[in-house]
Amino acid sequence: MARMLNSRLSKIFAQVAAMALVVGGLAVFVFTQANGTGTAEAQPTDGSAQNAEALDIELASAVAPLGSTQVDLPKAVTAQRGDATEQFVSTATTVEEALEQGGVTVGANDLVEPALDSALTDGAKITVKVVEKSEVTETRTVEHDSTEEDDSSLEKGKTKVKTEGKDGEEEVTFEVTTVDGVETEREEISATVTTEPVTEVVSVGTKEPEPQQSSSSSSSSSSSSSSSSSSSSSSSSADSSSSSSESSSASQASAPTSGVWQRLAQCESGGNWSINTGNGYYGGLQFNPNTWAAMGGTQYAPLPHQATPAEQIAVATKLQAAAGWGQWPHCSSQLGLR
Repeated sequence: MARMLNSRLSKIFAQVAAMALVVGGLAVFVFTQANGTGTAEAQPTDGSAQNAEALDIELASAVAPLGSTQVDLPKAVTAQRGDATEQFVSTATTVEEALEQGGVTVGANDLVEPALDSALTDGAKITVKVVEKSEVTETRTVEHDSTEEDDSSLEKGKTKVKTEGKDGEEEVTFEVTTVDGVETEREEISATVTTEPVTEVVSVGTKEPEPQQSSSSSSSSSSSSSSSSSSSSSSSSADSSSSSSESSSASQASAPTSGVWQRLAQCESGGNWSINTGNGYYGGLQFNPNTWAAMGGTQYAPLPHQATPAEQIAVATKLQAAAGWGQWPHCSSQLGLR
């Protein structure tokens, strides 16, 4: 670079020296002719005075004024491309010519400031931002879908995963643009699925649950004219501490007089199976409407307190089997059921 700079400076100085010699020679010639004209004017001969005047006109028309545009003086230039900086002198008239003289490469996508066609000025600072484009391929997850289907073999309100869902994969190609090594843009060009996702299938139960009757209500309906002594119902059998037989009336709607459900109802509602206090819970076992409906209670009555004690016990038995005694947290704990 130093050798090239010295060579260019030598050429420029040689041009300036030659121009100085030409200018000096013209100045001497003009000065000499002016002195000669003055001497001629001092002579009294008519013919020589006319000749001198003609000579002055010819010299004035022959010597053109020396303008500044006739001499291309070198200009100092600083060019930065990426991390590299070049400093040189140039006799170019535009930025593009200066970069060519300075050996600075400019790519087709590079950004140049000032513009390539801008006039070059002394002390110019030119910035070339290197713009590169490349393709990058990455792996991306394809999320699986989920769908539901009715299942008549599954009780209403229950769900079951029939087919487990799995995510897939795809290869995505991007065109990445960088300016001086920093990513400024990313455009997706193509995407190819390499692993297909598996859709998750969930079975939704539509089967209506069958009503479950307690043994106490069954025994009361089978014996309408005589009292009988029988073992407690399936719900009362859960209470191992109660071994005495239940005495039921002839009516199916009569409440049990003993057993776990009677004890639980006594704690929850004071044993009132048709209670509706307006607090959002109904019946002897204090169901809320949503739980009552989810457990199939609406097949007996719209609300729990409108159903018979046996029907309320049937729904409660189903709820306890599915969710445990925790559905009645305070009273089940108080009675030692959990």
